[in-house]
Amino acid sequence: MRFRSFITQTAAAAFFAIAAPLFADIAAIRASIQAGRFAEAVAACDRELKTSPASAPILTLKGLALRASGDDSAGLAAFRQAINAAPAYLPALQAAAQLEFQSRDRRAGQTLATIAKLNPANVTAHAMLGELAFESRECTRAVQHFAKTPRQPLARWQYGVCLFELERWREAAAEFQALLALREHPPTRFNLALCHWRAKDPAATLAALEPIVGPDADAGTLSLQAAALRERKEIPRAIEVLQRAIAVHPRDERLLLDLAVICLDQNAVGLGIAVLEAGVSNIPGSVRLLTFLGVFQMRYGNLEKAEEQFRAVEKLSPESGMGQVAAAMAMMQLGLPDDAIRRLRGISAPSPMVSLMLARAILQKNPSSQERLEAKKLLAAVIAAEPANTSAYSLLGKTLAQDGDAANAATALETALKLDPADRAAAYQLMLLYRRAGRSAEAARLNKKVRESIANETADSVETQRFQLSGAYRFGGF
Repeated sequence: MRFRSFITQTAAAAFFAIAAPLFADIAAIRASIQAGRFAEAVAACDRELKTSPASAPILTLKGLALRASGDDSAGLAAFRQAINAAPAYLPALQAAAQLEFQSRDRRAGQTLATIAKLNPANVTAHAMLGELAFESRECTRAVQHFAKTPRQPLARWQYGVCLFELERWREAAAEFQALLALREHPPTRFNLALCHWRAKDPAATLAALEPIVGPDADAGTLSLQAAALRERKEIPRAIEVLQRAIAVHPRDERLLLDLAVICLDQNAVGLGIAVLEAGVSNIPGSVRLLTFLGVFQMRYGNLEKAEEQFRAVEKLSPESGMGQVAAAMAMMQLGLPDDAIRRLRGISAPSPMVSLMLARAILQKNPSSQERLEAKKLLAAVIAAEPANTSAYSLLGKTLAQDGDAANAATALETALKLDPADRAAAYQLMLLYRRAGRSAEAARLNKKVRESIANETADSVETQRFQLSGAYRFGGF
């Protein structure tokens, strides 16, 4: 659709354009182009342009002849001359857009936007604009354009991906379901299941996965199946799926971590340690497995073994600080913030994540006024480095509220909720501030939000972030 329709529309409009000079032999030029006599057509156009150099129809015909002869660069130059002469001349705009789009010229978007403005019903322009926006990862713009087109399979895939990125899970599912109606395609089916998973519908997730969870299923598919079974409290089945998956994919650390987390859920920390130790024996260089093994050992009370794992992580990946971070996280969970602080201060090049955790560790203890000031400075630095870091805003807001700075606390907490409306901690702290300020209606609204969040909270919110769309930006085959 994209690569022929503009040329057809352009040719028809240009050949019969009533804006052409009366003395221009449009029919003769057209006949020359149709007969493949492109040099003759260009020469005829040049003769006409000596008399009417700003004739958009003649310049467009010249561009068509040049392009047909294989000279796209000269053809595009002629089309742009026509546009300069008549900025609203659609045949030239469409011909230029076709070439610009195919070569991904930086002016393609501007040309196509002009066409769409002049002719809002031009589905080809919207399809091209949607594809360009998709390639630039501008999903908000992409879906606006795709919604105005009768979608071909590739555009439907891209539309579904962008709807997914915008967290419009059910609409994305509808697009992937429509693609499956054309033909069965495992990556599309996985994406359909993932949309249902993100929409918190584990039953639909399992149903969507059913045709592709056979012996040849990939690790990602089996991991998602196990997660959905776990969400439905079908723990024995989830364990069975993961055990079979690990037998087929013994070096996939994700499956081992899935199984270990289920052990943790069931308060079988020792069994989780056994799973992780088996994984480390198969994948001795896995930083993630070693990190989790250290955390599990600490949870089990094996502090010396935990230290051993964290040292191994530091040796494998000294620049990441992962061993220190994992150890600090476990220490904070065990109520040992001073030890966590010591660990985190030992990281030579702290990332925003490390700074956020250090601030959290400082605030977890009974900090002095100087330490509270340090924590607030750390959080401000995290926000400066990562303006969309919800956790930093939320923790800063809570700290400011405790320090009596209600105005700045409210600003930080409101920002946290704007970034993540599901941030229960920020909602709760802001509710308390509103109550103290006498803003009863707003406090009541947030109180309801907090209650709903508690009721709907899943066992492991981090898990939903582990799964990514399959082949989202490299789909082919339709």
